[in-house]
Amino acid sequence: MKTLLARLHSYEPIIRLILALMYITGLVGLHMSASEDVFRLLVPFHLITTGVLLLLFQESPTRSFWLFCLSIFLMGYGVEVAGVHTGVIFGEYWYGATLGLKVFEVPLTIGLNWLVLTIGAGMLWQERPLPRAVRATLAAACMVFLDVLLEPVAIRFDFWHWKNEQIPLQNFLAWALVAWVFCLLFEFVRFPKMNRLAAYLFVLQVLFFATHRLLLLLQ
Repeated sequence: MKTLLARLHSYEPIIRLILALMYITGLVGLHMSASEDVFRLLVPFHLITTGVLLLLFQESPTRSFWLFCLSIFLMGYGVEVAGVHTGVIFGEYWYGATLGLKVFEVPLTIGLNWLVLTIGAGMLWQERPLPRAVRATLAAACMVFLDVLLEPVAIRFDFWHWKNEQIPLQNFLAWALVAWVFCLLFEFVRFPKMNRLAAYLFVLQVLFFATHRLLLLLQ
């Protein structure tokens, strides 16, 4: 297994290029009426692929790392289930069909997405000589910034929808709190904070949704 992972890591430049091409292709495909439906179907596979690659690039994954991943997945998924069914956390919203298989009306990919974003944002600040709580706060701010970018895109492509399609301020405040808790866990749970793909994936997502926003504004 270690030999296989070492071989995979040796292809890091190629994998980075493939991921960039996946995001570019998805961007173009979703904005072309002839291919939009097909590319919507590919969204869950894209999320799963990026999530698996992120985990495979974790250096020296310990038991604590896997417990952290499971915890963030379950807590992220759980808070979304509570949010959808009560409307008191993020506001009144529901998920569309684009993100794939739903259990309790929430796509399973949402738990994975919380994990990918938490690790990606957390890794952005790991080399900064700052207190861990400060790094967690900065990482959470990055996650909220990404949410600001993606919300209109999510509505347009049937990821999720808000009551009257009005994104409430409550959503961003709740996102900030949940993200901060997750990023604090990232900082304080002991496992090697080394993943050469995590920050790159987070930046790709920011660029992906920022470009989507621009294209939607130009339509």
